Amino acid sequence: MLFISDEFFVFLVLVLVAAAVSGPLRATVVLGFCVWFYASWSLPFMGLLAANIVADYFLALAIHRSASPRGRFWMVTASVTMNLGMLGVFKYAGFAARSTNEGLALLGTSWHVPVPDLILPLGISFYVFQAISYTVDVYRGLLLPTRDLPKLATFILFFPHLVSGPIVRAAEILPQLDRLRAPPALDDVVAGAKDFVLGFARKVVFADTFAVLADATFGSPDRYGSIELVIGLFAYAFQIYFDFSGYSQMAVGLARMFGIHFPDNFDSPYISRSLQEFWRRWHISLSRFLRDYLYIPLGGSRHGLGRTLFALSATMLIGGFWHGANWTFVVWGAIHGFGQAIAYLYRERWETESQRTFWASPPGNFAGWALTMSTVLVAWVFFRAPTLGESLAYLQGMFSFRAGAASLPISSLHVAATAAAVAIHFSAYFMPKFEVPWPRPMFVQGLAVGLGYFGCVAIKQADAPFIYFNF
Repeated sequence: MLFISDEFFVFLVLVLVAAAVSGPLRATVVLGFCVWFYASWSLPFMGLLAANIVADYFLALAIHRSASPRGRFWMVTASVTMNLGMLGVFKYAGFAARSTNEGLALLGTSWHVPVPDLILPLGISFYVFQAISYTVDVYRGLLLPTRDLPKLATFILFFPHLVSGPIVRAAEILPQLDRLRAPPALDDVVAGAKDFVLGFARKVVFADTFAVLADATFGSPDRYGSIELVIGLFAYAFQIYFDFSGYSQMAVGLARMFGIHFPDNFDSPYISRSLQEFWRRWHISLSRFLRDYLYIPLGGSRHGLGRTLFALSATMLIGGFWHGANWTFVVWGAIHGFGQAIAYLYRERWETESQRTFWASPPGNFAGWALTMSTVLVAWVFFRAPTLGESLAYLQGMFSFRAGAASLPISSLHVAATAAAVAIHFSAYFMPKFEVPWPRPMFVQGLAVGLGYFGCVAIKQADAPFIYFNF
């Protein structure tokens, strides 16, 4: 059930009504709807997810009860290994086999590794990270394990974040799940519906509009000239931002309808003046996870310059590979990782006081922004193109200053969407606290939300999947 589908609208109305009238069974009823939501995608994988939840439940309890540091370490290792192993088998086994066969072919051998044909369970990249954060935080003493198995299941299965995040922490969400025992508050439902509709608009008004240009250039880059390829790349940058930030805002709104507060996942990333700032603004929940569960354990900035450079590069490299079983994602992560490492090395070893003053000035801010955005845009080519060869061909076409045989289907709608997207996004540089104004009376807000929702339904071209459903 896509968030933008008519089927999901019916599902949402049913779960809200059921939560309002089910009394003491309210939390159980919400969990049942969460199971229904996931099972509607894939019933067989529901069993796998349930087994994973039960295993982490008992492992977390055992970790907390154990007085042996060695025993606690091996139990948390078992949890992390189980979760990453499941992710590795389903997401990367085929990639590993294909890469091995390519390497064997280069060596001229006749050996061949069988390539498994596995279906990727929906949302596995996200719920695995959330399960890991739960047992690791219990191991670190940052969280007491819950003795309520249905509550833990609700945390993992909660439908607003189950498929594509945000990646929420158990310490943030588990205490809030007690609110599911009370009926949804009207204020929360209306406030959540506002976020849901605004996210819906980001998807169907902006992301799907820009997708037309991005799909055209990345689908047949050899047909277009350099200018068209540049336009297509900018279109993709806006498409993926509005697509994923739209999904995240819809998820935040859905959770708010039940009184659950998710952290924001985006903060105008394209105004960033460094790659480090970009990752404080882009997919914030993933950035926090990578920082706390990978970068810091790898040494962070506490063990000298060399260790820090390694931790930065390795964290982003792994973060890129997490997105997909393809060398293009590895290169995308490497660009961000090595870019941050070089910037850190420059600040620590080479930057002078006059240079530091320059970067803090308006011309320096602009130069930092231009350099950051150039790096981000080049990296997006590898993120979007299906193969390394096609990525390089796209970049070669961009910088060859060639003419093309075809023209892009640019319409007045694309021009208007671009102007609005730039204004909305970059206004955050001047008005960081700006919020969309809504009329005060509750019934007028509800009417505005309803009109906004059905307006989005009317203009959507199809139930196009969100980009991050692929990960």
